[in-house]
Amino acid sequence: MIADAERGKMLAVHMCGRRVVERLASIGVRRLADLRGRDPWDLMHEINLEDGRPIWQPPMAIIALQNLVDASEGEGIGPPARKT
Repeated sequence: MIADAERGKMLAVHMCGRRVVERLASIGVRRLADLRGRDPWDLMHEINLEDGRPIWQPPMAIIALQNLVDASEGEGIGPPARKT
């Protein structure tokens, strides 16, 4: 199960909705960070294998998954905190 905070991070990504999150959960993804360094094509194939049929196909699946992978790689990267 994906925790609410992680679900919120994923849902904030462009083209990532409830079904996308459910599909990722079906292959064991629990955190946005779990997608770091993953190949969107491999993820799509893994999801289709888990379901037993091709439920997800390019280009939309690849775009959504690439957006998530990109978001995972940018997570935690930002300007340093300002000292007060």
